[in-house]
Amino acid sequence: METIESTKKDQKELLKNRTTETENPSGKRKNTLIFACSGLSNTGKLTMQAASALAFRRPDMYRAAAAHKGAEAAEDAASEGFRIFALDGCTDRCATKKLEEAGMQAEVYLMVTELGIEKTRPSDVKPEYVEKIIRAIRNA
Repeated sequence: METIESTKKDQKELLKNRTTETENPSGKRKNTLIFACSGLSNTGKLTMQAASALAFRRPDMYRAAAAHKGAEAAEDAASEGFRIFALDGCTDRCATKKLEEAGMQAEVYLMVTELGIEKTRPSDVKPEYVEKIIRAIRNA
């Protein structure tokens, strides 16, 4: 029979191994810049809404930047030790393309349509979609 103490120890070990992947040399968890598509379709709008909401909720861990403004924010964040998270709305890959134009590559990548959210009209932006994207970002 497993004790509560040994279960907690196992959980701490799992968490330690998981966070090691996103740590910087000082041993702290890397902050993340979410470089979001911000296009005109619903999926583009959802990327920026999710990135902004997460940056607002957890400013100690996340920062948001709109791809249509260029890759300067991503370059600055990378120089500060942030990991770069490309958040594209659809197969147009606007955020990824902006990074590539600047000679950069994201460490983490997510496409909203791969979460089962269909690209439709610009007004099709639902709060449950934003939360679904936020969960996916946190799990990436």
